[in-house]
Amino acid sequence: MLSRFSDVLQTAADVLAPPATRLEDFEYHWKMVVNFYQNYEESSKVHFEDTRVPHHLHQMLQLIVDEEKEQQGGTVGPCLEAVIQRSVGVLDALSLLVSVDRPPGARYSALTLATSLLRRTRSPCLNSPHVYRPLQRMLLICNESPASPTEKEEVELLLTLCGLVRKEPGLANIFTTPFVEDTASLMMIPEDIKALIPIKSKAQTPKKNPLFEVDMAPNPLKTVSIVRVNKDDNYVQSSSSAGDDNVSSKSHKTVYDDNDKFLLIDLLLSYLDSADNQVVLRACEGVLIVSSLAEDDIAALVTGCSPACERLAARLLRRYRALPPDLDPAAVDQLSITWAYVAQDFGDKNYNNFYGYRELTAFFSWLDYIDTLMKECHPIIACHLSRAFRTQFLEPAAEELAEPRSAILATAVLAKCLRVLDSQDLVNEFSSWLAGEGEGGEGGAGEWGQLRALALRCLRGDHDLTLETLRFFEAVIEKGSEHSIDRLVLSRVCARAYRAAAPALQDERERLNDLSLARERERARQSLATDERAGGLLAHADDNIHRVVNSFLLLLPRGVQSQPLADCEHYVHDAQRHYQLWLDITSTYNWPTEVTCADTASSTHSYDSRPEADLHLDDAFAPVHAPCEPKPSRGACGGAGGCNFTQALVLRSRDAPAASEEEFDAGPFLKMLFKLLSTMPDQPYQVNLHLTSIISKLALLPHPNLHEYLLNPDLPTAKGTPTLFKTLQEVARRLTMEVPRIKNYKKVIENTRLQLMSEDPSYDEIGSHNQLVESLIVLEEFCKELAAIAFVKHQHQLQQQPHQHQR
Repeated sequence: MLSRFSDVLQTAADVLAPPATRLEDFEYHWKMVVNFYQNYEESSKVHFEDTRVPHHLHQMLQLIVDEEKEQQGGTVGPCLEAVIQRSVGVLDALSLLVSVDRPPGARYSALTLATSLLRRTRSPCLNSPHVYRPLQRMLLICNESPASPTEKEEVELLLTLCGLVRKEPGLANIFTTPFVEDTASLMMIPEDIKALIPIKSKAQTPKKNPLFEVDMAPNPLKTVSIVRVNKDDNYVQSSSSAGDDNVSSKSHKTVYDDNDKFLLIDLLLSYLDSADNQVVLRACEGVLIVSSLAEDDIAALVTGCSPACERLAARLLRRYRALPPDLDPAAVDQLSITWAYVAQDFGDKNYNNFYGYRELTAFFSWLDYIDTLMKECHPIIACHLSRAFRTQFLEPAAEELAEPRSAILATAVLAKCLRVLDSQDLVNEFSSWLAGEGEGGEGGAGEWGQLRALALRCLRGDHDLTLETLRFFEAVIEKGSEHSIDRLVLSRVCARAYRAAAPALQDERERLNDLSLARERERARQSLATDERAGGLLAHADDNIHRVVNSFLLLLPRGVQSQPLADCEHYVHDAQRHYQLWLDITSTYNWPTEVTCADTASSTHSYDSRPEADLHLDDAFAPVHAPCEPKPSRGACGGAGGCNFTQALVLRSRDAPAASEEEFDAGPFLKMLFKLLSTMPDQPYQVNLHLTSIISKLALLPHPNLHEYLLNPDLPTAKGTPTLFKTLQEVARRLTMEVPRIKNYKKVIENTRLQLMSEDPSYDEIGSHNQLVESLIVLEEFCKELAAIAFVKHQHQLQQQPHQHQR
């Protein structure tokens, strides 16, 4: 009964006094804000949040949001129309509050309200001058006061604008210098707003910031045009002449001048040096959004008229140089972090577990950000940023590689950088910086980049430096860059200059018919067939691979082996997995799949090695006055366009009468590996471990020439030409002579193996190690690994032959 009576009274009241419309409420709240500032005393100590102004401003925002929900077809409601037509100058008032911050706290609320207006409305009409000019003014005002208490709110406003630009890329025109008024006139608050909100602000000259110094024309336009001049028909569509403030920003494609600037990206860069990590992260997100815009002209503007790429790379160098010089290189590998979580990690005390953690985290988090940016940004920006990465970071950082005190740490950090990078452009820049970009011989050191210097310092006797350098080379190979692998090894073996001239026909027949050699081969095959060490290797092998497996597994005598009865099944499984991985990685490389000669029916590589003969008869008798050319299956040997450097070596070798030891140069990298391999008994366990790991990765590469050079024990080479098997034979001969001289050497070998295989960290801390025995165990396991790799590649070749015949 009472509810019905109240409804009747309300109906009667509505008839006599109709409720206010939404626009009337909107204007009421605006008048209340104006009335407050008309009566505001400068000496008042009241805080902004203690007044009714925030309530009225938020009610105005809510009215716009509610109104938009009822609109259909994208039409603009009367409240938002009042803002666009500036009959209610709330945005100009907000820009004034951002400038004067009266009462205290007004700047924070004004920025928050402006951000909410842009985020909560579906169509904020950002292309209207009465909307974007106050926003431009807010951004420039915020840039004048770095490290302000409202940094978070400022960067949130910037990030919101970036999101709107991503949804409608044409809006980017608003934030380029041709569309921003003269800074002095833009910073002036409109007179009508000053009359409504008479707050005196201290006159101050804006601080000079080179990012915002714009050379204006002698007579700057009084009105701002969103669409540039179309030079074909000299047609200008401006906001004033069109008679409508909502000028479409998609009308024409913008053509920028050389002196234009993209203020959004420049403003975001100014927040990268903030002490607040959350502010830095939000600024990074904004840069990521702007850089990912698909418009070529915006990307060209970012790269050509903004220092964004150079500043990002220079910031990486500053963080690199901030690393403590006495930082433990072993701590570098312990770190696994991404740029989005760095601030959280800094706040967790559990992460500060080693000296230099904060500096190391700051460096690698920024590296991860650049890597992420490279994968997401426009190709034009990616190309420019990758060059800046090399010139602004890699090349200056390389200077510390030559310093004895910092060389170890610098090498460890750069190796870690290469491992964590995912962007192929950055990996390619790393590869070019390391291996150089020349196409001829090794005429100069600069032509080979850092390769020669890094390889040479491995031979100085500093085991710690050698270890970190080997880890660096291991990272280079693991990344699988076609250019770097070609410069490291393939450029030396593609010409097959390592092969010796074929023996005379009669001499070869006599050698193959020698009964002593035949008996030796038969004894070796029977010994290997009954040896349990081969395990699953020979259980599934045919005669073609027996000799190769035999050569590696029987390299060390059983009397000095640490585990004579071990099988190689786990090595086979590892080799199968890694070889398939390399096949996938190199599937797009321009590498051949087999080696053939013009007058040769088959090759001498270990795919076809047999126990009955050291060489194929048809291959042994073939002339080799000209090195064999690879038969291309995926293309010629080399890089994406045919490996110009390798082609130069191949073409030069074609005119040579015969391959000789003077003609073959293994190059700085392979020479270094063979030299270190020959001195294994004198080197620490970790050095030998990484050394053999690098060679195993090279042996796994599906390149026939490299396979032939590394895994064919019967390869005929000229005198003095280094090969893997020859070097291993020398090392095995030395160990066979020296190990038995150790007292109770068999017990020592057994105990050392147990300690090494247990992977006990305390073992590395022990001061005294028997390097001789450790190198013996490493060599033994390395030979098993090489045998497994040769077996897996042979099996893969057999599986591919039926498919090749079908094709």
